[in-house]
Amino acid sequence: MKDLFEKLMQRRLFRELFLLFKYGLVGIINTCITTGIFLLLSYLGLEYVLYTIIGYAIGICISFLLNRKYTFKKGNENATRQIILFFTISVSLLAIVQLIQYLLIDIYNLPEWLGVGIGMVFYTGTGFILNRNIVFKYRDKLED
Repeated sequence: MKDLFEKLMQRRLFRELFLLFKYGLVGIINTCITTGIFLLLSYLGLEYVLYTIIGYAIGICISFLLNRKYTFKKGNENATRQIILFFTISVSLLAIVQLIQYLLIDIYNLPEWLGVGIGMVFYTGTGFILNRNIVFKYRDKLED
């Protein structure tokens, strides 16, 4: 099995898909932690505006740290630059997703689950591309 994995890693497409998989895994971990924070702070009586701000702020920090260390392996580079870019991209994408969801759900009357799902796909795909190419400047070490 290890030999198969190593052989597949020789292919650029597989390496890119594996990188996307790791990015998605970080996203799942981050979503679970953020949701847990929402539930805890809501249970403790905080208003939703406050607990979502706190939850998203913590979530963005966790996402940055995990992606920097495990997904893109860029822990030895300029953290200040990466933090500023990562935060800017994350907040911008959240604003765009809110607009997409508003248009799809409230204006075009799509089911809420579909509008939210489309927003999630947009956020994840665009976030991966921007973080890969701008924030962490990931470069594939092998060439096909």
